[in-house]
Amino acid sequence: DDRAGCTALILAVRELNPAAIAALKRKVIFVWSVREEVGLDGARAAAANLGPSVSRVYAVDTFVSSDSPLESPRFADTPIGDGAVIRALDNASVTPPAETDRMLAIAKARKIPVQVGTTNGGNDGSALTGLGAIDVPIGWPLRYSHSPAEVIDLRDVRSLASLIRAAIAAP
Repeated sequence: DDRAGCTALILAVRELNPAAIAALKRKVIFVWSVREEVGLDGARAAAANLGPSVSRVYAVDTFVSSDSPLESPRFADTPIGDGAVIRALDNASVTPPAETDRMLAIAKARKIPVQVGTTNGGNDGSALTGLGAIDVPIGWPLRYSHSPAEVIDLRDVRSLASLIRAAIAAP
């Protein structure tokens, strides 16, 4: 699952406008972390290094969707191909409703396809919430997570890269 997230981050960085970066009034840090599945080891190391200087974190991770023939659509219903996903709730964090609304407004202004969902699991951003950061997990919907047959739609990865760039540029 991390390959798609890394791809979205690389696409976002590659397509950033240098003039827009220079005009930012805040520092933006991209972090690639490791060992999420065994205890958020990389995220915890980043949190220890960055301390309380981080005000908002966009944890980029999968969104395990119920968009499959065998799943109930009552939970995690984010169709593959309909855009990036803002995690409103998972087992590790609750995105403040105002932050979810903010991200939806950012996406709408840029015409970025986006969905909001709730799912199980956690995210790396939760390692920074104890230091005061607001955790806004974002990702792409997929089927069959952590299996040799994961299914994603590359349009969702593109949507996620666009959402990352838009979030950086937003006030």
